[in-house]
Amino acid sequence: MKREYFISILLFLLVLSCARQGKKPTPAVQPETKEALEVKAENLVSNGIDYYTTKKYDRAIDQWKQALKLIPDDAEVHNFVGLAFHKTGKLDSAIAAYLQAVKLNPHYHQAWNNLGYMYFLKGDYQTALGYFKRSLQENPNYTQARLNLQKTEQIVSGKLPIQAFELVEKTSQIDSLELQIKQYRQALQIDSNYVDAWNNLGVAYYYYGNLDSAVYCIRRALDKNPDYPPAHNNAGFILDAMGDYQKAIAHYQKAIRLRPDYVVALVNLVDTYMNVKDYDSARTTLKALQESFGENYLVRERIKEYQDVLKQTNDAGGK
Repeated sequence: MKREYFISILLFLLVLSCARQGKKPTPAVQPETKEALEVKAENLVSNGIDYYTTKKYDRAIDQWKQALKLIPDDAEVHNFVGLAFHKTGKLDSAIAAYLQAVKLNPHYHQAWNNLGYMYFLKGDYQTALGYFKRSLQENPNYTQARLNLQKTEQIVSGKLPIQAFELVEKTSQIDSLELQIKQYRQALQIDSNYVDAWNNLGVAYYYYGNLDSAVYCIRRALDKNPDYPPAHNNAGFILDAMGDYQKAIAHYQKAIRLRPDYVVALVNLVDTYMNVKDYDSARTTLKALQESFGENYLVRERIKEYQDVLKQTNDAGGK
């Protein structure tokens, strides 16, 4: 079955970690009980997430701050507040929220990474490096902090011009494909070796309908860095769209070997397995995704979509 695939673009990302459960029914107890207050707090947190995902950041902050009056020691909610402050451009307020999060939970690697990103945005690269390193100290396998650390080191060393980086970051957040193509090309005029720009330009060309240019750009990205996971994922996506499924699978597998927690590539791999009716491989990959990334919305979507087909083929004895 064909659908809109999810093609990743390498960005500095702030992480909204550990999906909260949905709203809970208020128990039939007195409002002043501890259980009722906890339920109220969780519902406020859930409300805040709803506002955040619909870009109503001030309302999200209000809901989360109300929740923190009831659960002041919840490091995750402080991190959420930091995310929303960043979205409203209040970097110092975001920093204060993240600092409170790591004070409450010194092992909170996502919050340490988010602190690093705030200082990166403020141009304090040395402080940013320290926080990215602390994030990796708490979780050596945390891909985002490792990528952020590498990118910052490239900028500090002069290997990556800050102008090119900032242009690519800005461009990745706009909707116009024509403008994306124009600005990614401008970034490559500044630094023709910028792998992220080649990769993102290829994505823009693909969605613009220019397949030849998309293929060219993804190939250039892989020429510049053969071990660049997003370009392997995107090469797999394009090859799948062209019907070259075995080569697509090979690129997805390479992306996953390079980055074992690459959920987008894993999900795309499941889709391609389904396209070629390799239900055993699809089932195995989807099961691994469910075990490790069951809260990810892409994973939940694929489980829901494919569960009947996979169950039927399983009952029938496999492929």
